Amino acid sequence: MNRCWIYFLLTGLLIAFGCKKSVLDDNSFLKPVRQYDMAIEGGINTRTTDQYIRLTRPALSPDSPPEPIRKAIVVVNDGRTDIPFKEVAATPGIYVGLTKSDPNYNNAYTLTIKYNNKTYTAVDTLRQVVNIIDDFLPLSTRAMADKSVNGTIPKHTFGYLNPNKWYISYPDLPLWNPAKFDQSKYYSYTHILGSPNSLYPLNNLKRTFAVGQDDYISIYKISLSENYAKYLYSVFMETDWSGLFSSVPVNVEGNVSGNVLGYFSVSDVDYRRYKAKEL
Repeated sequence: MNRCWIYFLLTGLLIAFGCKKSVLDDNSFLKPVRQYDMAIEGGINTRTTDQYIRLTRPALSPDSPPEPIRKAIVVVNDGRTDIPFKEVAATPGIYVGLTKSDPNYNNAYTLTIKYNNKTYTAVDTLRQVVNIIDDFLPLSTRAMADKSVNGTIPKHTFGYLNPNKWYISYPDLPLWNPAKFDQSKYYSYTHILGSPNSLYPLNNLKRTFAVGQDDYISIYKISLSENYAKYLYSVFMETDWSGLFSSVPVNVEGNVSGNVLGYFSVSDVDYRRYKAKEL
């Protein structure tokens, strides 16, 4: 009789606890573990004289957008002179600076940000890009019977001699513009490191397009410093290449001092334009 009583008591307790709302449903579960002072995007490139850096305060919930950081003091030193950045009045949080067409290759560029009584610094090195004509293109094309050209651009390609970021534009995709931060979703990457092992399966990430034979395809090849390439590879290990047996995602550290998310980059850019039938 005692055993039956214990059995019913345990069954009742399990049912009672099972009906309670799970703690995972609490909104606090969605809050980030680490809260950053700011996030940084952009940097210096050699193709344009206008340079753009965006500063935002990361959102604390999925329903709220990042908040632009205003009235910060932003300066980049190219190893020879200071380049002051001014906030764009029409677009809060975006700062623009003007450079000369005189890149300081293989030398460090230093970013300094002063905001809210704090100073943040970052350093990246300008590596000269290998010309596009001297390297393999990370895309494939095929001529079709109707005289159109179908193309495929994989997001990641491995086994290159140098790490690079690419932006490949065609009639349906606008030309590369460093002031347009939403274009980052169209970048593709070539890595010197090998592809992740079987525990980190590669998702079939690629873009496809169809153009006419005489349509132009614009290709931008953007150099990456050694540290920036390692940073991106680490980011992709937590995003594009995560799988069933992946580790718990971590906070990938950028090159900015203090409690800052992101990476300040300095890049050399080569540009070529081809007719689709030439590729």
